[in-house]
Amino acid sequence: KRFGTVTIGVRPIFDPPENRAFEALNSTKTTTREGVIRRELLFKEGDKFDPFLVSESERVLRGLGYLRDVKLRTVERDGGIVDVEVDVQDTWTIIPQFSFSSGDGRTKRSFGISEGNLMGRGKRAELLYREEEKSDAIQFAYDDRRLFGSRYQGQFAVADGSEGTAYLYDVGDPFRSLVQENAWGHKFFTGDTIERLYRSGEERFVYRKESDIFGGQYAFALGDPSDSVDRFSLGFQYSYERFNPATISDLKDIGVDPKDLPENDGELAEDRKFIGPTVGFELIEQDFIKRRYIDRFSRFEDFNLGLHVRGSLFVAPTLLGSEDDTFLLHASVGDGYLFEDEDFLRWELSTQSRYTVRSDIENSIFTLASQYYYPVGPVLLENFNLGNHTLASQFRLDYSETLDADREFLVGANNFLRGYDAHTFTGDKRIGINLEDRIHIIENAFDLVSLGFTFFAEAGGATSDSFGRLVSDRIYSDVGMGLRLAFPKSTGERVMRIDFAFPLRAADDGSDRLELRVIFSGGQLFDSKLPTERSDAERVGVDLGL
Repeated sequence: KRFGTVTIGVRPIFDPPENRAFEALNSTKTTTREGVIRRELLFKEGDKFDPFLVSESERVLRGLGYLRDVKLRTVERDGGIVDVEVDVQDTWTIIPQFSFSSGDGRTKRSFGISEGNLMGRGKRAELLYREEEKSDAIQFAYDDRRLFGSRYQGQFAVADGSEGTAYLYDVGDPFRSLVQENAWGHKFFTGDTIERLYRSGEERFVYRKESDIFGGQYAFALGDPSDSVDRFSLGFQYSYERFNPATISDLKDIGVDPKDLPENDGELAEDRKFIGPTVGFELIEQDFIKRRYIDRFSRFEDFNLGLHVRGSLFVAPTLLGSEDDTFLLHASVGDGYLFEDEDFLRWELSTQSRYTVRSDIENSIFTLASQYYYPVGPVLLENFNLGNHTLASQFRLDYSETLDADREFLVGANNFLRGYDAHTFTGDKRIGINLEDRIHIIENAFDLVSLGFTFFAEAGGATSDSFGRLVSDRIYSDVGMGLRLAFPKSTGERVMRIDFAFPLRAADDGSDRLELRVIFSGGQLFDSKLPTERSDAERVGVDLGL
């Protein structure tokens, strides 16, 4: 069998438009070009037919935030010819940003604009001005999956504000699918920023950090992508980070009074300089499932339940300019399980460590993360619809030895505990557990918005004492409920949340037991990505969000 005709249909945002306003929006938005979609397909007319290439192409297209409702249908004709019909729907990608986030101990305001599908070509540009209590910044980002019409990808970003400046350049041909056999990339980052360490939601130590990081790598893949692939990489990296005490001027720039900083509650990290080759290995077993009502209401998302193993070694000898003969190791292993009722579990164990001839083992971090999702579906009480329910949970454990002085594990309203200020609990050991019942009540009302609720319970904490002390005495918890608003016609189906949280234990951030805390923010508190997936999925961008 061979692939025959490949037809591509792009439906407008509102299909069909129910009023003149929607007609005007359809005409205002540039339709995604057929070539943009065709270049993401892993097959072309005349190729040998392979159903895996069809399903993998559908998964790749679903990963593009500016498309929704992606469907690939095959139609077999006489003579062993299989035609493919590609059907997608555009989303509204021009997003004016007027954001406000509060209630977690921080107040953030921003305004700007984001376009996630410039001229229908799949390119993304974002500009944002942001204020966060004592600092402000202007940020710009540009992301092009097909730089200048080539197969290469480019990312560029700049940020400038009271906390310093940062620039990023990243160009290459990364792995976009399991079918791709080769990949390469090179990256450059430079920054001069004011950084902070926290305790009880307040700054406890402020310092200045200068960073220059650049490098590149080449990778190739072996194996059957419909079963499993092995990827091997070789590269070179330069990393130089310098740390200096914050000046009075630095503190003034970020609105921190030197009198408010506690004495002897933090130390300046030692400069780090590593130069040398890198080698890496990755094993990916393919076992993808797709589910709705996980993070993004009705939008389908893909999850790999197959075994995933990766490891890398960065060798940085003094011969090449490193400050000490150093070996930097990263490794992880993860897997997933599908149960009978469409529910699934995924877990990951990862570690990173640094060995130097002078100081032995440094900055060793061990992380165990797991997630469980159960799309229960519609729940009925007699004839009354109680909504489409999804049970969501996550567990996270971080443990370190000889952690670098500029690093810390934080727990608060921005990651694990909505009942307390952001950055309330800090240390070199951390644990967090979150449970949610995500209830999707109204789907696509007026063709514009979806409405949901959530009930949650969570516990967690962090400490620099022993792990036993963390478990026995440093665990805090809260319960609450929240409102969710989603915009299904927008790129990525953005979600806005309003949470009402009640801490079950008083803490040093000033939170009293059962004292109501209201949080306005964007996105889910925790999403369905495991830690290494979150790192892989990070794209250049400004802090855009509702």
